Formats: sequence, structure tokens, C-alpha cells
Amino acid sequence: MNSSVRFLVLFLLAASASAAQELRYVQKSEERPSPDKRELSRFQEALGTALARQMGRPVRFLSLPRKRMMGALESGEGDILCGYVPAWVKGDVYWSRPFIPTSEVLVSSSRVPAPRTLDELKGKRIGTVLGFRYPEVEQRLGADFVRDDAPSSDLTLLKWQAGRYDYFLAARNMIDSQAAKGALPAGYHLLVVNEYQSMCAVAKQGNAGIDEVNAAIDAIEKSGELARLLRLR
Repeated sequence: MNSSVRFLVLFLLAASASAAQELRYVQKSEERPSPDKRELSRFQEALGTALARQMGRPVRFLSLPRKRMMGALESGEGDILCGYVPAWVKGDVYWSRPFIPTSEVLVSSSRVPAPRTLDELKGKRIGTVLGFRYPEVEQRLGADFVRDDAPSSDLTLLKWQAGRYDYFLAARNMIDSQAAKGALPAGYHLLVVNEYQSMCAVAKQGNAGIDEVNAAIDAIEKSGELARLLRLR
């Protein structure tokens, strides 16, 4: 085999190995095991699978506690984390373009009058998720934002159901899902806190580049697949 042919073979082998590099998709693990845990993560699993397919890569899911997720990207243990914005989680990563419509709501119990604005929540205990930031609420309430942290959104809901507090913050799609299952008591109120589009955090030293991720997002959006995936939430 002459040197030119040998070089071509090595190049093709290297290209093949690169193309086969897996996409390590980081998703949040819940601290409280539940029988419907897999159902609650259907959207994340379907999104990770769709993005990996567009990149021509196999996908491997890494379920990590919230506090470890960004560290996994920074260390190169994981490649991508979707459904967040920079204001929520800090880290030395790239961010994709916004593409996941998200609504953050304040849920209040039927035991209290429905608040009309966030200002009415000054000094009141609000259920929150440990390690998670709420920029809009922090800005409006300042030092009067009284957090009552739980390790996960599941446990935040459980504490509210048990009467530990009258208010908690959550994503609208989570509330809609729980309401559809009959898991929320009658008479609760919702106040929309913020509406935005979340993104994917991408590791700087991972298997997938930011341009590759954005191209995959464009592809699933243009094909209509993203709209179908969003209905899984």
C-alpha cells in the first residue's frame, strides 16, 4: 500500500470514528423515585434522540442531580443539556439559539386569595427548587423573596400539597401535566411570571460543536418534528 492510499484509509477511518462519537445528553434526575419518572422525561429523551439523529450520532443519556449537570459539561463528561437559560444555571459553556417555548408560573393554594402581581408575595414563603434561580422573582421581590427549597420540582409540589406553604414556582407544562393526572387540588390559582424560549447548553470541549447543535435544532424545527416533541411535555 503506497503512502497516498495509506493516508486516505487512515483519514476515512478517523472520519468514521469521529462521526460515530456519541452525543452525551445530560438530563436532570429526580431525587424522589416515582413510577412515572420515565413519563416525565419523555420530552427530554425524545429531544436528545432527535438531535443526535440529525448529527448522525448515537445518543447516551446521563441522568445527574441538578447541581452536577453544568459541571458535567464543563469537565467534558457530557455534551449537551437542554431546556435551560443562562440566567438559571451558570457555567463556562456555549448556548444554542432559543427554541423551546416555556412559561414560568406561580401556583397558589385555594386557601389564599389569588395574587394579581408578584409584589403581593413580598415576605411570603414560596416553594422553590434547590440550586435553581428565578431572576424575574428575585428582581421584583429582592430581599423579600423568601425561598423554601426542595431538592426537586416533584418534592416542591409535594410540600405544597401537604400545606407547608401556599405558593410555589414551577414550569407551566409541569402544572398542566399534573392537572391532567388529577394530582392538583381544586381551586388553585396560576400567575404567569415569565414567558421565554429556553436553549441548550453545549460543552466547549465535548463531542458536539455549537454550530452542529444549532443546525440540528434548525432541522427538527423546519421538519415539524420539534412541534410534535413539544406535545410530549
